[in-house]
Amino acid sequence: MGDALERYLDQHRTELDTELCTWPAEPGLFTRANANDQWPRPITPLTQDLIGLPMERGIGVAFSQVLGVAPDHGPWTWNAVFYGWYTFAVEPAAAMADNLPGWSRAGVYGDYFGVAEDPDAPPAAATGGASPLALAKIGVNFSKALRSYPKHSARDRVAAHARLRVDLDRDWSAVSDAELLGRLRAHTDEATRARVPHVLASVISAPIFKKANEMAASFAGEEATGLLTAAVTGLGGIHMQEATAALGDVARGTLTREEFLDQFGFRGFNEFELSAKPWRDDPETLDKLIARSAPRTEHSTAVRDEARAKLQAAAGRRWVVFRRLLAMAETHMRWRENGKVPLAMQTHSIRLVVREVARRLVERGRLTTPDDVHHLRLAELLDELEGRPVADLADRIARRRRTHELAQDLPLPEMIDARPGALSVITPERWRGLGVLPPVENAAGRDRLVGAPGSPGRHTGRARIVRDPSAVDLDEGDVIVAAGTDSAWTALFFQASAVVVDVGGPMSHSAIAAREIGIPCVVNVKDGTTGIREGQSITVDGDTGEVLLLETV
Repeated sequence: MGDALERYLDQHRTELDTELCTWPAEPGLFTRANANDQWPRPITPLTQDLIGLPMERGIGVAFSQVLGVAPDHGPWTWNAVFYGWYTFAVEPAAAMADNLPGWSRAGVYGDYFGVAEDPDAPPAAATGGASPLALAKIGVNFSKALRSYPKHSARDRVAAHARLRVDLDRDWSAVSDAELLGRLRAHTDEATRARVPHVLASVISAPIFKKANEMAASFAGEEATGLLTAAVTGLGGIHMQEATAALGDVARGTLTREEFLDQFGFRGFNEFELSAKPWRDDPETLDKLIARSAPRTEHSTAVRDEARAKLQAAAGRRWVVFRRLLAMAETHMRWRENGKVPLAMQTHSIRLVVREVARRLVERGRLTTPDDVHHLRLAELLDELEGRPVADLADRIARRRRTHELAQDLPLPEMIDARPGALSVITPERWRGLGVLPPVENAAGRDRLVGAPGSPGRHTGRARIVRDPSAVDLDEGDVIVAAGTDSAWTALFFQASAVVVDVGGPMSHSAIAAREIGIPCVVNVKDGTTGIREGQSITVDGDTGEVLLLETV
């Protein structure tokens, strides 16, 4: 992968525009794994400014102002964008370990990259950590956030849905330039605030689930991970799962298409990309989803109940405490998924604003096609709307459009080492310098892939390599193999018999969606989309986290 990345960058160096790359000031590690749920493809420049930056700023507000666990150093501290690919910055998360008891930088690298601590590494220099008073304050902040963020997220969802309904009914041609400018300028702060509850849900749910896994291991041994994964299967109350069930209601005639669109029409593949079409604007895809959804609408809770019975029997007197921990994990896992809903609503509202601005700029001769607007920076869009023409606008658009096209095929690894102006794979020396062992390379010709359990069960079927969920038709028994998935893939999951994903963990969208539907899922296999061939027969074991490669094609 490293050679492929270097060759591609060298081959297209004169065409790839680095203007929009948010290079770190110092060398740092980045991962696609935590970004794949929301950003499955390279994003356009306007999406980077209007949607991506507020998403990143929300992380800074959550960590610095709400939780008080780390300083925020301004825009693009927590995420980075390289040629349109959205990534998560691991170094700031690792730095937080210095302030939290029981945490270590090597442990953070292990959580994000799946690497092990190097036993021969010299002891890390003592940082002193946070003072007892600071730790107490952090504890109070976490406690407050745990109680308050669900209320804020629910409030944001109601407000965003109300605004979206108004925006969908609005005659945008009658709206003044000044009002459009006001909406564009206000969006960053509004989206940043709405992002904070989702960040808090992610930050809170992950350690709770990890603590539950550790406690289960103390009384259930090696079966703990598989049992815990099964115990949080079929929770219900998750927005995209409700959307998929509603597709079945439309197919059966118990829900009208307009009623469905009112509740779920803003969702869709790559839904946070401004140039993408949500279901409301993509009737062909919606028709296919409705037709696919009818055969399967409910998931039995038998697997979950059986797993909980086994955990209860193994826990004994500790069950009361464990059950409370499990209930907390369930609650925050729901909010981790549902926290995206107001963000997706806001995205479609501002998408409508952008479409109207694009129409006007085409009418005024500043853009050739409405799609050109997605290759502007936000500042350029504001200038153009205010009547301050941007010099060389057509050249800028053409250059950025070409970069976006080339980025689609950029062989970007899941784990990236970035320094000012350059990307590279993480070398073994770099790994060891961080106090961890380099990842073990999978041997060629292997007959299995090893990942992590995402959803329990075992299934053998035909592998389908899927990159766009709206562009594939599955047959009964097929297995989805994907680099990563976002919320819009859930409807396709209902047609599959199992799922294999290159990245992610038990809290990722792929795992949660598979558990809700009740199909086996293995995540974090690293190279499923390259190591498994289209049409190959494979066995997916969601209990052990293994994928067996059977007959070749």
